[in-house]
Amino acid sequence: SSFGRIATRTERKKVVLPLCGGNIDTTLLGRCLDRGLAADGRLITFNVVVSDRPGGIAELTRIISNVGVSIKDIVHERAWVRTNTFAVGVRILAETRNRKHSKELFKLLREAYDDVQILGYYDSPEDYVAGNLQSSKFESVEDENPFEGNMNIQYNQDLDQDHDLDLEDIP
Repeated sequence: SSFGRIATRTERKKVVLPLCGGNIDTTLLGRCLDRGLAADGRLITFNVVVSDRPGGIAELTRIISNVGVSIKDIVHERAWVRTNTFAVGVRILAETRNRKHSKELFKLLREAYDDVQILGYYDSPEDYVAGNLQSSKFESVEDENPFEGNMNIQYNQDLDQDHDLDLEDIP
């Protein structure tokens, strides 16, 4: 039989059999990937209350991008912030490299803003399976050191420098 011939030719060899089809539901695939990222501590969601003045949200996104975190979704709401008329609540869904990277971001946000609420973070895949959402755990994050080894200082370095535009430099 042809299976017998294939089996003898592939004996003691690494064989990979790709399984694929044309009926892959991309929506379902995306949901599976997001759940895997959440279980791995790489997909997080949080609220931050920032100034509603021009540049308030820009400063928040600059902090997030400077540490190398990718924002997947962002929504701002003014009506639900009760503490300050000149503040806006920002809800962010973000993707990080790993749990340590998530904790670094949480620490930076707590240092920069008074009102930070961690809404979605799983400390382990077991917590994800059990539904143990770690939100109150991050009232204080002290053990993480952002920018360790300069691996995070790669995004928007030019934003930290003052750039003066000289009209004589323009051709």
